[in-house]
Amino acid sequence: MAFDIGEIYDAAFDRTRFPGLIERLGVAMGAQAGFIGWSDPDRQVGFQFQFGNDPVWLNRYVETYAAQDVLLPHLHAIPEGECQPAWDLLQMPEVRESAFYREYLAPQGIVDNLAVNLIKRPGIVASLALLRRMPSERYTRAECAKLAVLVPHLRRAIYIQSHLVRAQEHAAADRAFAGSAGSSVMLLSAEHVLLEAAPALVPLLRLRIGEPVGEGVLGSAIARTIKHEEPVAVEVVLRDDVSTVRVLLEARRLDTTRFGDLADGPAATFAVHVTRVDLPRAIAFDAIGSLYGLTATELRVLKDAVDTGDITAIGDRQGMARATARTHLHRIYEKTATRSFAGLSSLVHRFGTISPV
Repeated sequence: MAFDIGEIYDAAFDRTRFPGLIERLGVAMGAQAGFIGWSDPDRQVGFQFQFGNDPVWLNRYVETYAAQDVLLPHLHAIPEGECQPAWDLLQMPEVRESAFYREYLAPQGIVDNLAVNLIKRPGIVASLALLRRMPSERYTRAECAKLAVLVPHLRRAIYIQSHLVRAQEHAAADRAFAGSAGSSVMLLSAEHVLLEAAPALVPLLRLRIGEPVGEGVLGSAIARTIKHEEPVAVEVVLRDDVSTVRVLLEARRLDTTRFGDLADGPAATFAVHVTRVDLPRAIAFDAIGSLYGLTATELRVLKDAVDTGDITAIGDRQGMARATARTHLHRIYEKTATRSFAGLSSLVHRFGTISPV
């Protein structure tokens, strides 16, 4: 059976195709079971797909026989990218006498395993295994050579998946960072079709993934911030048609490549940051106090002044004389190198945190 190399690259950009890929590859190579997987031990991410293996035996391997696998050191020693069958190893007396062979391999009728270490690098390990069971024969040199032709393409597919996983992680981190500070992100195509949005934005702004943002109040404001490359503030009516929310929109054009279109349709062209201006922002007061050497009382005065926006009645609210409160406030000015409450407020709000209020 011939094997289409294009299937490998289809799977490279769409992970859901890997189960079908490994099964068709196994059929093409005359295997009854197989496995392909990639892992990054440091980041504890990766994926694995298999076909034809009995779940009961897989569970037994994990629970009991992995520690007794006498073939594993030999398989790990195979040079990167080289195809090697396990037939010769399975004929060795010390292997046949092992509990792993007698209790695990022989009962399943496994006669050969064509194994490849697709990648052996720091931070990424990928492997392929194609098993034959009785009454199949051992792998021939011609069959090994047939698989060797596909190995470079399989390795590239693993690398592509690795990069996609990393990109997804970075995107998730960016969304989490923006969303936790009262600011969220939506991704648009060149035609302003909504491709992705922070979960909180979808119900809040009545968004629909896969549809244009439209020409209403929100859609028009998004179009303006994209066109003029300037922030646009707008008031949007919520789902109840009564309440409103005020948001600040800022658009950024993204650097894109056509590779982004291969698996999932149009690539994101614009990122629109949406900040709710009606929400207060958490301030890292303790960090300010530590950095500028404020006393506990000075820090309490600072919090009161910033939270209320009123410096005339700090003493009344804090149970101290007004003159004492003013003295503390001026010491805060000196320590922070600010000359007025306006300057102090500007400094403090640079310490806004990503934590929710």
